[in-house]
Amino acid sequence: MEENRRKIEWAGELREYFSATVSSAAFWAIAFLWNVVFWELDPVPRLGLGAALSWVVFLHAEVMGMILMSMMRRRLRAEGIEEGMARAREEMRKEARAAAKEALAEARVEVREAQAEAKEAWLDAREARLEARESREIIRDLERQLREARGENANGA
Repeated sequence: MEENRRKIEWAGELREYFSATVSSAAFWAIAFLWNVVFWELDPVPRLGLGAALSWVVFLHAEVMGMILMSMMRRRLRAEGIEEGMARAREEMRKEARAAAKEALAEARVEVREAQAEAKEAWLDAREARLEARESREIIRDLERQLREARGENANGA
């Protein structure tokens, strides 16, 4: 943005010097031309006519400079808008990347939590199987002790 402002200021200064230079050159060219072509006019009317025509050239140079400055200002404004849009797009990309990283981190945490819950459930199931096995062993021992207490042998007779 600062660079665009400097370009506009530089073009404005250039326009000012250009129009003054063109005006002075036009005055002397017109004065010389009128001296060469029209010797019958007195020096004062020749210089007056030259001055008047040089002012016409000066005004035309000013108008051309203003038109060029307006065109340059529009172009620089369009470039500034495009630059602003590019910055906004880049900012949006950065925000999207940050949001994606955050979502990925959250997903990883959720996966770890789910894995921990699954492991805990697996351990609970394993513990339940061990308890069931111990219960079956206890039941078998009790049945065996009951049979022995009744006087039955291992074959049930």
